Amino acid sequence: MRVSPLLAASRRLRSLHFVPGGVQKFLDKALASKADALILDLEDSVTPAGKPAARKEVAQWLDNVDFGSKTVLVRINALDTPYWQEDLTATLRARRPDMYVIPKASSKEDMEKVGALISSLEESVGRERGSIGLLPIVTEVPQAPLRAQEIAASPRVEAITWGAEDLGAEMGVRRRKDSNGNWLEIFQLVRSLTLLAAKAANVQAIDTVYTDLKDIAGCRAEAERAADSGFDGKMTIHPAQIDVANAAFSPSASELQAARELLAAAEGQAGAFSWKGQMIDKPHLRQAERVVARADGMEPLAAAAPQVAPETPIHGKWFDELPEGLVIQHALTRTVTEVDNILFTTLSLNPAKLHLDYESAKGTQFGKPLVNSMFTIALLVGMSVLETTHGTTIANLGFEEVVFPRPVFYGDTLRAETQVIKTRPSGSDPTRGIVKFEHRAFNQNGDLVCRARRNAMMRKRPSSKL
Repeated sequence: MRVSPLLAASRRLRSLHFVPGGVQKFLDKALASKADALILDLEDSVTPAGKPAARKEVAQWLDNVDFGSKTVLVRINALDTPYWQEDLTATLRARRPDMYVIPKASSKEDMEKVGALISSLEESVGRERGSIGLLPIVTEVPQAPLRAQEIAASPRVEAITWGAEDLGAEMGVRRRKDSNGNWLEIFQLVRSLTLLAAKAANVQAIDTVYTDLKDIAGCRAEAERAADSGFDGKMTIHPAQIDVANAAFSPSASELQAARELLAAAEGQAGAFSWKGQMIDKPHLRQAERVVARADGMEPLAAAAPQVAPETPIHGKWFDELPEGLVIQHALTRTVTEVDNILFTTLSLNPAKLHLDYESAKGTQFGKPLVNSMFTIALLVGMSVLETTHGTTIANLGFEEVVFPRPVFYGDTLRAETQVIKTRPSGSDPTRGIVKFEHRAFNQNGDLVCRARRNAMMRKRPSSKL
């Protein structure tokens, strides 16, 4: 399947962020980021002994985690290893991933070999044949850059990228960049071959990672140069690099306005024409179309409608978007403070000494005051709202079970996840349904501190006929 880089908003790949396979804390951070795509890695970040467990964990992520609008990729192991077939078999699930990253790709035959196994697996899990894309790395072995165009033109390939680390090891180079931070000639060459091959095949060109995690300014400069050269996105390995990549590969407001004005001026023109003192022909129009296609919220280039106040945004999920078994990792986290506990306890007229009397608390098994458990559950439910019920709930119908397996103290940082336990349509109103959620809060050590089940009356999507 081929998706045009100019038209496929569903495959926007400005930032592709690596997540080590099976490491939950890195997935949590990545889910909360603004990365366009996540690469769940089974190759370099996983030891040989750890690969079976990582495969199993990544498969569970693909089945249960709500990735939202992010494109999800899995980087499998290279085709010259005994792992790649197991990687595909374990991770090609009914809903995800959207694409696979193929390391050390060296020929179109490699793409055919991978594509054949994917086709059989697609059928076995009920996915449309050809729906899963490929992103090969076309510079990790010396013969690959010379075949980059044929690899890029292979079926299923939606984007290609390049890398310097493995190629450098294969060639025995002493370093990859000069003293000014610029790529040495051989790496400049393969980078350019990757870009040209992508454009010739009409797939997206993705720039390689920036390995100096502390040098955000350097990462920004490299991403901007890549965007200026025609690359469509960049792979990232640290959360701080994600916004840098998104900004570099998105048009500025002035660029977008100029592109729209140019395309509007071109309507009705039969050929080349003069505009603002410049002769305009097809290459200029193609560039303007590319700028508009990169922008968020692509809309028809018609005369702007009168501006009206926007409706309050809705971030929650409709009843239709909450299948049983869905697990949602919530973006918001919170460090509990002493002030939180004192204010909540006093405002709720709770005189219990274990929350307010420091001297009395010294004599307990904990040796210090406990955070009011009613604050804990309130915080847990609050952290869950944004991705579950914000703007989509009608009423909270009550709690069935609330437990506090471990205490919470000042200074603890809590994160939350929610699982959909049960759903049923309303028997009296076809526009709504009832969802049983299980909310879970964990402290900074990963200990479960609160679990609560509640029922909520949820709206169905307004256009839904269910």
